[in-house]
This record gives sequence, structure tokens and C-alpha cells, in this order.
Amino acid sequence: MYRRNLDIALAAIIAILGGLAAAAKLPGTATIPLGIGLFFAPGYMWSEAILSQRLSGFERTITSAGMALIFPILGGFLFFALHIPLLKSAWIGLLVVLTLLGVVAVAIQRLREAPVDRREYQRQQRTAPPPRPKRGVTALNASIFGLAAIVALGTVAFSVKNAEAQKFPPQSALSMAPIVPGAQSFVGTSASSSPNPAADTSTATQAHLEVSNYEGVAEQYRVQLLKKGKVTNTWTITLSVNQSWQITIAYTQNYKMRANLYILPNITTPYTYVDNGQ
Repeated sequence: MYRRNLDIALAAIIAILGGLAAAAKLPGTATIPLGIGLFFAPGYMWSEAILSQRLSGFERTITSAGMALIFPILGGFLFFALHIPLLKSAWIGLLVVLTLLGVVAVAIQRLREAPVDRREYQRQQRTAPPPRPKRGVTALNASIFGLAAIVALGTVAFSVKNAEAQKFPPQSALSMAPIVPGAQSFVGTSASSSPNPAADTSTATQAHLEVSNYEGVAEQYRVQLLKKGKVTNTWTITLSVNQSWQITIAYTQNYKMRANLYILPNITTPYTYVDNGQ
């Protein structure tokens, strides 16, 4: 009995650990194996819950793999309909929920099965006639494979038609725009990339330092301002979706200025940076 329910426990552990690893942003050595298991766990659980003992080992493997491919496709349609950004957190949440629901469904299905006496089962096996060899693909298998093919073809057509539906990929933006009296300020990675060559940014004494969140989820940021290679100011901010933060800073082109943007908890490598072109 315990060995029979080992797959349920393993699937639940994979779902919980996979979700926690993604939330904690652990390195790939931990998240990749859990991610692979989390991708196939919903297909196995739901094939077990729906089909029970009707399939052989090979057929169950193929069916589980097919259902594992169907679930993310249907989830993508659901996200699009609900205007949910197609981010990693959304996909992981979908797989975790599907796996845990599958665990519950399999547990209920197995509890409802009538217990079979082992000796009675062995007696029936000895007296029962040998099973007839299966020929071809059963109607149940054919319907599942056909559904997978229809969903796959529909996904390709839907993706081609809506390729430009998400025009702006998830990102965080950082800009340092010199304030030039009588001229339009600019947003760019450095002063040398100004789209307004007529504006003389060398005379600017102030600039707008701005951070915008287009990640699709709330993020916490750290902004470091460096002058001559030394950190002079640090700001820690939290921005909701599509929210921006701006501050006016002293600006010059007489020496190098640079602003680094970090997405917490990563404070080792800057997500992006801007400078004054020096």
C-alpha cells in the first residue's frame, strides 16, 4: 500500500519544492531538476486519476507525456484570456496547482477502490483465461492523442495570429536624463546617445534618474549612483507593475557618472546601468 502511494508523495514533494525553489530564486542546479519533474508531474497524476489501471506501462508513459504537453498549452490560452502576463512565476504556479490537484484526485480515486484480498486475487488469476492480445490503439487512447494533436495545431495557429499581442517583453528600465534649460530632456543609456543633438547636455547641472517596472509583477530595486567610480548614493525602492520612480540628481560631464540598477535579492550583478557618456 505504501509503495503504491509512493508516486503521490513524490509528486507532492516535487510540486512543493519546485514552487519554493522558484520563489526563493535558487540557482539552476536546484531549480532545473525540480522544474523537469514539475513539468511532467501533472500529466502523470491526471493520467493516473482519469485512466486508473486501464493502460499498460508503455501506454501510460506516452499518455502522461501527452497530457504534460497539453496542460501548459491550455494554461497559455487561459492566461491570455485573463490578461495574465506570460511570466515564469505564472507557469510555475500553474504547474504546482495542477500537480497538487492531481495528487488529491488520485488519492480520492484510490481510496474509493474496493480492497481486494490477495489470495482471492491470485486464485482469480490462476483460473481466469489468458487475456487476448490487444490489437491497434484503443478508442480511449485515440481520443487522447487526437485531442493532443488538435490542441497542438490550434496552438500554432493561435500563436501565429497573436504573435504581436505582447509587444513589450517584461523588463525594468533605467534612465538618466540631463535637464537642459530650453531643451527637451532625453531617456537613454548614456549622454552620448541623446536623440536631440541640438541640446547641449554639457551645460546641464541636474538630471532625472528614473526607474520603471514593466516586469508584470511587483519588484524591489536598489539603485546605486557612482561618481568617479565611488558609490555616493544608494536608494532601495519597491515598484508595482507599470510604476515609475524618479529623483533629481546633481549632474556633470566633467567626470564619469554611472547609475547601477539591481533587482533584489540579486546585489552582485547589475541588471542594467546608465552613465553620462564619459
